[in-house]
Amino acid sequence: MTKLNVIESRICDPNVMLILTSAEQAKDLIALQNWMRGYDQSDSLLAAVEYLKDEDVIGWRVFWLGLLLHCLLCNGSTELRDFVSQRIPQDWTSSLTEFDVRRWYPLVRRNLEKANEVLDELDEHLTTTDQWLCVAYDGLEVYDAVGSHIAIRALVGLWFDRLRRWRRLHAKIFLRPDLFDIGRFNFPDASKLSGHAVRLD
Repeated sequence: MTKLNVIESRICDPNVMLILTSAEQAKDLIALQNWMRGYDQSDSLLAAVEYLKDEDVIGWRVFWLGLLLHCLLCNGSTELRDFVSQRIPQDWTSSLTEFDVRRWYPLVRRNLEKANEVLDELDEHLTTTDQWLCVAYDGLEVYDAVGSHIAIRALVGLWFDRLRRWRRLHAKIFLRPDLFDIGRFNFPDASKLSGHAVRLD
């Protein structure tokens, strides 16, 4: 088995959520996989940072959940787009299909239970139809560069919680090893992250 095949088998393990590697290798590995990106590389993430600068971890979790719905509606397969669009409130669709966080964030924040319900139903659908969906996140250095560690902590915490909640909907979060500092991820059970991480040297 080649080194690349070994690496692919390690990062595709459903229990692996964090992949600690360089930004360059992350892009190469994501290109090899049939995964959906957690956000479009052209999206203005810095604008989101500015808009959410006063939000706490819960607010950032709302952001990542809304962004996941946005990506499913814009970048998911036809089946996934149809599934989500049939279950979200009608007035969400036009807002979520645009990246303008000022439009969709307030909707998701006010209706967080509904957003979670749609994603729970999606996971059930994936399980019933024997499908998997991995959502890949890389390029998170942009948050570190502007000092917004809370955004990364919220993303990791959100998906760590969902490891026990969702069976077929998973995240693959690529982080530079130097950004992986347990002190930044101070949510309950953060110390257990090492059991869901691989380091690619």
